[in-house]
Amino acid sequence: MFENRFRPLQTAAAGSMFAMIVASCAGQPAPDNFAAPAGRPQGGVSVLELLDTGGRQLTVGSVEMGTLSDADYRSADESFLEAWSLQAAAGTRVTVDLIATDFDPYVYVIGPGLGETLRDDDSGNGCEARLTFTVLEPGPYRVIASTLGADRMGSYRLSVSEGVPAAPTHNCGDFDPEFLSSLPTDGRRLDLGSVANGRLSAGGVTMDGNKPVEAWLLRGRAGESVMVRLESDAFDAKMYIGGPGLDEILSDDDGGGDLNSQLTVHFAEDGDYIVVASALSEGSSGAYTIRVEEPMDLNTISTDGRFAVFGDAVGGFLSEEDPIVIDGRRGQAWELEGNVGQSVTVELTSDDFDSYLYIVGPGLNEPLSDDDSAGELNSRISFSFPETGIYRIIVSALTSSSTGAFELRVRRGM
Repeated sequence: MFENRFRPLQTAAAGSMFAMIVASCAGQPAPDNFAAPAGRPQGGVSVLELLDTGGRQLTVGSVEMGTLSDADYRSADESFLEAWSLQAAAGTRVTVDLIATDFDPYVYVIGPGLGETLRDDDSGNGCEARLTFTVLEPGPYRVIASTLGADRMGSYRLSVSEGVPAAPTHNCGDFDPEFLSSLPTDGRRLDLGSVANGRLSAGGVTMDGNKPVEAWLLRGRAGESVMVRLESDAFDAKMYIGGPGLDEILSDDDGGGDLNSQLTVHFAEDGDYIVVASALSEGSSGAYTIRVEEPMDLNTISTDGRFAVFGDAVGGFLSEEDPIVIDGRRGQAWELEGNVGQSVTVELTSDDFDSYLYIVGPGLNEPLSDDDSAGELNSRISFSFPETGIYRIIVSALTSSSTGAFELRVRRGM
């Protein structure tokens, strides 16, 4: 994807091109047809080798701060580049980390014995860039700090350490556990039944470049569960929840439907949990609402008089008026009467959406669910009634925005 960020310059032109680079690094734009090559093509020279380091030096153990600005060289993809010189002894295994909160960092390393340009986007923690390599020959090597996106500027931290670092604690797009625990809540608290309003501000706390965040404390009691919804008309909501006894940070983008977030959290321990309101896109801002409610029980969804009968195929229409049931999916409930020990197969087919099927009822500790066991994006569930009683078939779609006509068929046997 990134192999064509730069185009080669021929050696014969290197002298004149170097003058262009110096002019660009002084804040003057390079010609439109001038682009930096990322490698050393045969018979050519990489502009990454020609970029002026401006006296910026790195050694093993260095932790240096820098800034990408419009005074730096601009590449063909409109990203800025700033070069550093790295000196290390041959045979040393080194790791270069490029960390930034103002932009998505991208790092290059070139030098003797490498054979090709090393590059990385987010092999470090979160969206941080990281390269680990062995110094094969005496340097100097060049480390180039850059960005993944166009026209992004800001401060960054560049560090060089010896050896192979520990594995990242989280991936790009995931929440940093340490960052989560450090967020200020400023007296914002939630409890079951809360309906709280807040506002994400571009000038507030941000994560992953420039995504605004705001944290709330949620009181949890061991053994209880709550459903938390984050709603906004101003931005595409993203929500995170962390706290005692949770194996990982919970996150959701649009499980609440209509670009809203929804998470059900089961409290393993008593204590304060952190709910983080955020946005999917950088630079977002605006008002939002957080609701803390009892988890939805599929057994209580109204069937509105809809009955499924053995041997018959019934048609219906999944619409935007149907309630959101699980993971942002809208659902429509149908009643089915069953006798203990009786085997049944339920099939849901649709030409309008990728079907998703749930079944709940007496004796089922967890909802039965299926996506496409009937083939061609259709759903099928076969089971035996554990008890005699009224069961609910929940017709749904795999994606939260899907609606349309469907056919529901119930037959005896597996």
